[in-house]
Amino acid sequence: MFLATSTIPKQWKQASIRPVLKVRAPSQHADFRPISVTPVLIRVMERTVVQRFVYPTFLTSSSNLSFTDQFAFHPSWYPNAAIIFLLSTVTNLLLTEPFVVVISLDFSKAFDTVRHSTLMEKLALLDLPDHVYNWLADFFTGHLHCIVLFTMARCRR
Repeated sequence: MFLATSTIPKQWKQASIRPVLKVRAPSQHADFRPISVTPVLIRVMERTVVQRFVYPTFLTSSSNLSFTDQFAFHPSWYPNAAIIFLLSTVTNLLLTEPFVVVISLDFSKAFDTVRHSTLMEKLALLDLPDHVYNWLADFFTGHLHCIVLFTMARCRR
C-alpha cells in the first residue's frame, strides 16, 4: 500500500538512539556506542524494496553505472569474495610486475556522510519504477530521532 502511493508514515521515520555498553564496567562516554532503534515495519519494507527492486536493477542495469567491483551491495557476494578477488588480482599482477601496491580504505561510516541528493541522482540513472524511486526519495527525507539517556530523552529533527 505505501509503496504504491510512494509514501512512508511519519511514525516509521522515528528512531530512538540509545547507548549500549561496549565494556563491562563503564567509566567514560567512550564506553558506550549509540544504536538507532527503528520501527520493525520500515525495516521490513526497506528490505523488501531493496531485494525486489534495487538489487535486480543493479544486476541488469544498462546505465553508465558499473557495479562489477562492488561486493558490498551484491545480494549473493560476501566479504570473502572481495578478499578472493583482491588476492587473485594481486597474484596475477605479480606474474608480470616486480611489485604491486595495494591501497585499502575503510568506508564503514561512509553512509553517514552521503549526500542524499547525490544518492538520488545516482538512483535516477537506474531503471527503477517511478513509484519505487519516489518511495526512496520519501524514505531519505523527514526523519526524526530521539536520544534516550537512561530516563531522560531529548528529541531532534
